Amino acid sequence: MAAAIVLGGVVAAALFVLGALLERGPRAPGRQRLRTWHALPWVAGAMVLVGSLLSALPISSSLVTIGLVLYAGLAAGIVWRMTMLDRASAWLPPARRRARLVLSLIGLTWLGIVLGLLLWIADLVAGYGAGA
Repeated sequence: MAAAIVLGGVVAAALFVLGALLERGPRAPGRQRLRTWHALPWVAGAMVLVGSLLSALPISSSLVTIGLVLYAGLAAGIVWRMTMLDRASAWLPPARRRARLVLSLIGLTWLGIVLGLLLWIADLVAGYGAGA
């Protein structure tokens, strides 16, 4: 259980840092077309951060590390897209935007924790884990 908490904490930290960095950027005047290749540095950075932190921990196996790195990339792309869409629209006040971002990050973190637990259980059942 301690391994799952550490893995979830790593994913949570990466998502919260990404969300905080994206929230502080300047707002785009008017409507702007979103280009997904602008998200590439953020997504790659989140994946490298999570991958390097998980590979440094002796408690995570390769299955768990690869699964959570892929999930971190997906979650980083989701956070980037949501933040960019919020910047381009003016239908929510800034306080509600931040609240929505925080709630989304909490939800994505819980999904990452559940995914980490399921991957860890699957790794133990398959017999590849450190405890088998």
